[in-house]
Amino acid sequence: MTNPGDSDEWWKQYGGQGVSPDSGAQGSVPQYPNSEPTGYPSAPQYPQQPPPSQPQYPQQQQPYPNYQQPAGGSPYKSGPTPYPQQPNYGYPQGYQPYGTPPSQGSNGLAIAAMIVSIAGVASCCFLLPSIIGLVLGVVALNQMKQSGNYEGKGMAQAGVWVGVGGIVLGVLYWVLNIIGIVAGV
Repeated sequence: MTNPGDSDEWWKQYGGQGVSPDSGAQGSVPQYPNSEPTGYPSAPQYPQQPPPSQPQYPQQQQPYPNYQQPAGGSPYKSGPTPYPQQPNYGYPQGYQPYGTPPSQGSNGLAIAAMIVSIAGVASCCFLLPSIIGLVLGVVALNQMKQSGNYEGKGMAQAGVWVGVGGIVLGVLYWVLNIIGIVAGV
């Protein structure tokens, strides 16, 4: 059983075709038949079956031929949905999608109104910064109302209210100083 040509298994498998037991060559490569053995098809043959056809269903009559829509509008209830809706995540922070104008940011007058009003409260002996902060806050709120861009509205309102507070504290400071000077304290 050293050579495939010498074994009985080989001879039985190929039926003796293409291999001669008389070759006598040691380690020779077996010869395969050039033609297919008779009775063996090259590919498996399956019986021909007709393709499956679509099932035929009888036509059904419409059960409500004269049905009218109700006068009250949609027959479906409109109420709260039984499941919560997914949140709208939108774009990541700082990302501007292509074709959209960049945001204009906060109103510059609103920022200035808040800063100047805070400076007016810090120095309550000077009324001028509080008055300027109040005026800048009012102008900023009017600009926002006209343009429709309300970014910085909180800062403008803070500038107005802190400016009013600074004016009140400044007036109170000067009134008490004048009373103190007159009283000679």
